[in-house]
Amino acid sequence: MTPVLSIKNLSIDFLTSGGPVHALREVNLCIPQNRIVGIVGESGSGKSTVVSAVIRLLANNADVRSGEIEFEGRDILAMSEIELRTLRGEEIAMVFQDPMTAQTPVLSIGQQMIDIQYRRSLSRKEKRQKAIDMLTRVGIPDPSDRMDQYPHQFSGGMRQRISIAMSLMMSPKLLIADEPTTALDVTLEAQIIHLFRELRKSFDGSIVLVSHNLGLIAELCDEVVVMYAGEVVERATVDDIFNRAAHPYTQALLDCDPARLDELTAKLPTITGDVPDLQGIPAGCIFASRCNQKLEQCTFNRPPAFTITESHDVCCHLMRND
Repeated sequence: MTPVLSIKNLSIDFLTSGGPVHALREVNLCIPQNRIVGIVGESGSGKSTVVSAVIRLLANNADVRSGEIEFEGRDILAMSEIELRTLRGEEIAMVFQDPMTAQTPVLSIGQQMIDIQYRRSLSRKEKRQKAIDMLTRVGIPDPSDRMDQYPHQFSGGMRQRISIAMSLMMSPKLLIADEPTTALDVTLEAQIIHLFRELRKSFDGSIVLVSHNLGLIAELCDEVVVMYAGEVVERATVDDIFNRAAHPYTQALLDCDPARLDELTAKLPTITGDVPDLQGIPAGCIFASRCNQKLEQCTFNRPPAFTITESHDVCCHLMRND
């Protein structure tokens, strides 16, 4: 079955006055049809850069050095602006990190949701009803009355629900959620997690879920991609990642999850060291300077991708059998 999205050997630099920042390097990613794929990693690992590249919303100083991004066999990097406008919203939709800046403040929620449907040959009344139905679906109370309200009249959690409703208006084939719970407090975060759990049952499409919340990833995703400093270091099913993680970085990430601690402690575990400077990439494994299992070759020889099973790949010299 042809994947919805396929990323092959994607490398992106950000051009700065101090020299290029090698933000992504030979990233490979595949999103199967009707599956949820989670992308995890520390801040600065390149997660948001990957999903921004998918819909071509990179900063002006971004330089795509190499690679391919194919959506249902179509090359996104070669699309014109007109083709991109047709693709965005209609076939690929995105929920951004900060719900407080995701909507236009001078237009009512209802007007924005009606405007989204400009490609549909429906009457304004039909578009309004479709918007009300979508707000009901994401749990907005009294949706018909609140259609005429403005973004500032809603809480952060409600605004994120509205963002999700807007992204689903055109029934996209791919929904990208870029850390949808980051800007919310714990209570609102739990509500959004519950909403995604309900959407999983009814959404007929694929989802890319970028998150720091390992619990959210474990509960909702079918597959997980682990990124570190601009590279994919491990890819596997959610069961393999959480129970049979092979890369030392993935293991360290899981060890830092407070939900996995066996005992109460005043000091949470951390990964020692710092993320390397992406202007000067080390010759060997990108994680070598922080790895407590590194071998001699890790410092000067970049590890290839080793296949553990058909659905489990890892870039680590520890997997070498010879």
